[in-house]
Amino acid sequence: MDTEPFNLFGLQHLIVLFIAASIIFGVSFFFRDKNESKQFTAGISIAVLLIVHQIEQIFNTFTFSLAWQEAIPLHMCDLSAFAIAYYLWKREKVFFNCAFFWGIGGATMALLTPDVDFAYPNAVFLPFFYGHTLILLGVFFSVIALKQRPYLKDVHNVIGISLVLMAIIFIANFLLGDGANFWYLNDKPDNATIMNLFPEPPYHILVTIPVAIALFYIIYLPLWIRDKLSRN
Repeated sequence: MDTEPFNLFGLQHLIVLFIAASIIFGVSFFFRDKNESKQFTAGISIAVLLIVHQIEQIFNTFTFSLAWQEAIPLHMCDLSAFAIAYYLWKREKVFFNCAFFWGIGGATMALLTPDVDFAYPNAVFLPFFYGHTLILLGVFFSVIALKQRPYLKDVHNVIGISLVLMAIIFIANFLLGDGANFWYLNDKPDNATIMNLFPEPPYHILVTIPVAIALFYIIYLPLWIRDKLSRN
């Protein structure tokens, strides 16, 4: 059902951002001083919500008559969701590291400059914001409640993993044909994003890679500054 066109940073968008931030930080700080058992239960609950949402997105692809390729969870935010869900279950840090940079970089950008055409109550609106809020909830729950964090070597590792995955995703886009645009490697988003400032495809990839790497370091910068100050 189409409704009014989505208004970037309009009242509805700002309300959704406020609700998302309240949930992300409210839940994370609420469990910060809880015992390990309650934190584990909360983490598993977030992980289950993430996985259930990913499954729902497969069905939504066909419900909303999207390209069938969209049913394949290969977008960066899909991988972020699986990574942070697995970390909350198994506590394997490499999955946290990937979700930290992919989630904060990708899901935050998605919430700030969403790739949606219509405002609420359009059927795509709520699943989009709900899913990306869940990713950031998982990441910040891990940071704030579980007191997890990446280090500089982790930035380098995630950059390496991301470049390898980018090559794989590029090939997957080619093999899957028209309708596959995972990681926006084939084309830029239809709506207003920072990628609008990049060259036209396929040359936008030449800018996307250094910008993404720089973004990872910017995300890590507050932790680097805190570490430097703590040593003085």
